[in-house]
Amino acid sequence: MKITYTGRQVDLTPAQSLKLTAEFDKVGKLLDNGKGEAEARVVLSHERHLNNVEVTVPYHHHELIGQGSDTDLFTAIHAAVQKLEQQALRLREKWRDGKRTPRKETEALTGPAVASSPSEGTQAGQSEKGKARLD
Repeated sequence: MKITYTGRQVDLTPAQSLKLTAEFDKVGKLLDNGKGEAEARVVLSHERHLNNVEVTVPYHHHELIGQGSDTDLFTAIHAAVQKLEQQALRLREKWRDGKRTPRKETEALTGPAVASSPSEGTQAGQSEKGKARLD
C-alpha cells in the first residue's frame, strides 16, 4: 500500500512514519487484492489543541474516507484507520453477498400465492354495506 502524507502545520519524523505504515498494513491487505496497488492519502492538521486526520483511499471507483480527531496525533490516526477498515469490510461484504441467485423451483412452478378466502382480500374495519357499494 502506497501512503502519501500531507502535514498542515504538522511534521512527521521517519520513525513516526514507519509506525504509521505498520498501522495501515491490515487495511492494505483488505484493499490491495494481493496486487499491492492501493494508495492512501493522509492529511494531518493541527488546530489549537486538536489534531485532525483524514485518510482517503480510492477503491474501485469509490472513495473510502476515515476521519479522526483527538488531542494525541496517533490516537487520531488510529481512529481514522479504524473507521477506514470498517468501511472496507462493509464494502467487501456488500460486494461478496450482492451476487444474484436463481429463484427456488417451487415458487416458479406454483406461481404467486392467491387469496383463498374472501375475508383475506377485504380491508379491516370495512362493513358488509361498504363491500356491496364497492362491488
